[in-house]
Amino acid sequence: MSMSPPYVLLFAAWISAFVFGVYIIVFYGGALFTGGMQDWNQVLPQLYEEASRPATFAIGAHFFAGAVVLLLGPLQLIPGLRARTPALHRTTGQIYVFAALGAGLGGLAYLVLRGAVGGFAMDAGFGGYGTLVMLAAVNTVRHARARRFALHRAWAIRLFALGIGSWLYRIDYGIWLKLVGGIGHTHTFDGPFDHVMNFAFYVPNLIIAEWIIRAPRSRMTVQTPNRIFRAMLIVAICMVLVSTVLFTHSYWGPHIVARFVAPRGV
Repeated sequence: MSMSPPYVLLFAAWISAFVFGVYIIVFYGGALFTGGMQDWNQVLPQLYEEASRPATFAIGAHFFAGAVVLLLGPLQLIPGLRARTPALHRTTGQIYVFAALGAGLGGLAYLVLRGAVGGFAMDAGFGGYGTLVMLAAVNTVRHARARRFALHRAWAIRLFALGIGSWLYRIDYGIWLKLVGGIGHTHTFDGPFDHVMNFAFYVPNLIIAEWIIRAPRSRMTVQTPNRIFRAMLIVAICMVLVSTVLFTHSYWGPHIVARFVAPRGV
């Protein structure tokens, strides 16, 4: 049975986020056991400093809780799974929300203790992101417990849109670096493109989420199959698949393998 483009896109994004989640756990988590904590600074400079253990703990919690968010998020949006196994939906949902709270709190704590490498603009963008993640997580649970399922669904969609932000941040940077060589990006993440990306990895997601939440179902069923929308979905699917292959081949994959064949990451 063939899947519609929206579900193909969801599946492709999940596969990509799954690989990224494994990379986070193996690369960053593996550094704890290999004595290679300086490896954390390969992507974001000054992320780890031995003298700032509370900040290290905070950003570590952010990374590992974020990996759980990426792995469990798509499960919460599958209607058939919710209908057939409501107990599983509730259990995974509770883990998902708890992880989202941990990721948001860990990221905010790191910003307070150390600050982002990109300065005030990055602090503001990432601080707003962490605050919104925690707000969405709390409201998702609050409305579910009160059995206000329409509001629960709305906040769950917002939480999912925010939850994939960390993955999209890497994907967007990877595509930008491949297409134009990283114009506007600096090593200290304070270039023009970096300033845009401080907000671009989650604000557009929220706009799309609000459109999905507020669009009448009748309008959705009539307009979704049109050719323009399907073409946009197909382009998005191709971009996700191509970028995932490139990232896995040149970055995520080698870093994962290196943890098992060498004492420190490459």
